[in-house]
Amino acid sequence: MSKLNKKILLVEPGYQNQYPPLGLMKISTWHNKQNDDVEYIKHIPTSPVLPLFENERKLPSKGYYDIIYITTLFTYYADDVIEAIKYYQAKYPDSDVKVGGIMATLLPQYIEERTDIKPHEGLWHEPEECSPDYSLAPDLKCSITFTSRGCPERCKFCAVRKHEPKFFVKENWVDDIDETKRRIIFWDNNWLASPNFEKDIEKLKILGKPFDFNQGLDCRRFDTEKAKMLSQVAIKPLRFAFDNGSAEGHIQKAIKLAQKVGSKDIRVYVLYNYTDDPDYFYYRIDEMNKLGVLTYPMRFRPIDNVNGRYISKKWDHKLLRALKLTLLFYYSGGMIRRNRGAFHEVYGKDSTEFKNKLYEIYKKDRLRSWEKRKEKKALERMMKLKQLSTFENEAVDSEQTSELVKHIIEEKAT
Repeated sequence: MSKLNKKILLVEPGYQNQYPPLGLMKISTWHNKQNDDVEYIKHIPTSPVLPLFENERKLPSKGYYDIIYITTLFTYYADDVIEAIKYYQAKYPDSDVKVGGIMATLLPQYIEERTDIKPHEGLWHEPEECSPDYSLAPDLKCSITFTSRGCPERCKFCAVRKHEPKFFVKENWVDDIDETKRRIIFWDNNWLASPNFEKDIEKLKILGKPFDFNQGLDCRRFDTEKAKMLSQVAIKPLRFAFDNGSAEGHIQKAIKLAQKVGSKDIRVYVLYNYTDDPDYFYYRIDEMNKLGVLTYPMRFRPIDNVNGRYISKKWDHKLLRALKLTLLFYYSGGMIRRNRGAFHEVYGKDSTEFKNKLYEIYKKDRLRSWEKRKEKKALERMMKLKQLSTFENEAVDSEQTSELVKHIIEEKAT
């Protein structure tokens, strides 16, 4: 057996993410090929996994790892990223800490100013040619890959033009597919722009697996021929986007073409909180609902917005908060469903009703929050009274507790 060369730690910060970090999975394969010892951890400071990970290995500090790779995702996860970097800098001061990924490419100066680490920007081409190490995510039920990188459209609201500025095809994407996994998830930003589209269709026919281009297809490039070719493979769902006026007319045509060749599960991303206003947002979701497709509202945040609380000039906090609540409580998975009656009930029959309904939802939410705060204070007061009571050893049943809380709330209200 050959000697291990280096000890490598791969770290994903503690932000929420539906899928494992593909970049780290490729780096893992690259280092395994060099016979390095690779470990991976999801860094969640409050999780018991972190101390268990360290205690089980009885890890010494300083230079136990030769290289620590920390990935990054969206810029509004900046706090999680900086916390993770500083943790491993302090824990292993002699290790070479490297930072890369989307946020590292978009805000390299922000990271360097706070950690003294100059991040890697863009793709790292040697690991990029490797297949993912799926052992890092044993519960993952799909393969993940790209058939192309970048996008020729260069939309101003989209960060792809900065972190993947060149559009090129990936010829060997089939090597990324794990035959034991049932589905394939593609992360292409504009597959329909690829000159390899027809070749990819043939490869997908041979693989015979269901797949999803979950970044969406460009409705402006969708035509009858492409619709027919896609009807011959197992794409589900079929995703488009209605981000702005450039998609007007194209999106309606694309949906009708897809429905004509038998597509039933069609989902449309709708950007909001950008240059649009609530009236135009309502128009777009209403158009999609009329066509019987699912709508997935996507809130815009500028690249340099590191807390996720950006509000554009034509929206306000109340409308944004209420819209989020409708997607959390009226619909599952953050998607607006097909039912026309339910759509009118939640969002109204025109943009004026839409805004009025959202403001009403916001008022109710504020009232409910106020009532919860009052109840919490009443419970705290009740506990203090109970501690002072001569009957402190006697149990207070739930009915008595409820009545006491109600009495205290009413008393404070008067």
